[in-house]
Amino acid sequence: MKLLSLIFCLVSIVLYSQVEKNILDLSEYPEKYILSSQIKETSALEFYNDFLYTCNDSGGEAEIYKLSTLDGKIVETIKIKGVKNVDWEELARKGDTLFIGDFGNNLGIRKDLTVYQVVLPTNATNLKEITIVDQFQFTFEDQIDYENKGNFKTNFDCEAFVYYKNKLHLFTKRWGDFHTAHYEIDLTSVSKSKIAKKIETFNTECLVTGADIHHDTLYLIGYTKEAAYVWKFYDFDNHNFFNGKSKQTLIGLTAAIGQTEGIAVTDSKIYITAEEMNYSLFHVKPTLYILNEDEL
Repeated sequence: MKLLSLIFCLVSIVLYSQVEKNILDLSEYPEKYILSSQIKETSALEFYNDFLYTCNDSGGEAEIYKLSTLDGKIVETIKIKGVKNVDWEELARKGDTLFIGDFGNNLGIRKDLTVYQVVLPTNATNLKEITIVDQFQFTFEDQIDYENKGNFKTNFDCEAFVYYKNKLHLFTKRWGDFHTAHYEIDLTSVSKSKIAKKIETFNTECLVTGADIHHDTLYLIGYTKEAAYVWKFYDFDNHNFFNGKSKQTLIGLTAAIGQTEGIAVTDSKIYITAEEMNYSLFHVKPTLYILNEDEL
C-alpha cells in the first residue's frame, strides 16, 4: 500500500505540472463498502427513489440489482423477463422508466446493439421479475467497418449513456485514442432501428465507462491502466456538453480502487462503483464509494 501511495503522489505531480485539476484518493475514503460477489461485474449505476440500481456486464444474468445507498447491500434481485444479457453496460433513467444499454462492443463487430426499457415500481418490495415495455436496436452513423481487428482496438465500444431532453446521449469508449465521442438517439422516432448521430468528441484521456447527469451537469467516469478519473461538464449550450466548462478529477490509482464502471449523482452524494479486478499483483474486490457532491 505504501508503494501505491507513492505512485499516486507521482501521478498527482505529473497532472499538476500539466494543468490544474482536482485530486482525490478514494482508496483512503471512509465511506467505501465491499459489494456482494453476486455483482462483482457491476457495470452501471443509477439512483431512483432512495435506492441504487446496478447490473453485471457480459456473461451476467438478465437481472438488475436494487442496492441500499447506505452500504451497497443488495435489497432485491429483479429478473428482466424475455431478454438476454449479451453485454449490459449502462443504466439511464427518465422518471420511473429505466433504460438498459446492451451495447458493450470491445471487438467493434456487434450489429445488435440494443436498448431495453422497463418501468421501475414506485413502492413494490420483494419484486422478483419485470417485463420490458419497449426495446430498439441502433447503429453508430459513422461506423462502416465491422471487421474483427481483435480486442480493445475499436472506437465503437460503448459503456455510458444518459437520458437528457428527450434523447439518449451515448459516450463511446474509444480504445484507439482514449477520447470519447458523444452520440444522440432521438426517442421521438417510433422506429425499432435507430441511428446514433455523432455530435462531438472530447479528449477524456481515459476509457469512459459510465455517465450520469444531474441539474444540467454531466459526469463521466473512466480509467486507464494507471488511474481512474471523473469528468464534470457544465455551463454548456443545449446538448453540446463539451462546449462549456469542464473539470477533471483524479480519484485514485486503478490498482488501488479498481476498474471504475458506474456513477450516480444526487443533490448531496456521488456514488461510484468499481468491479472486481485482478491486475498484476493487485486484487480489488467490487466496491461502492460514497462521497459528497461538492467534492468533485
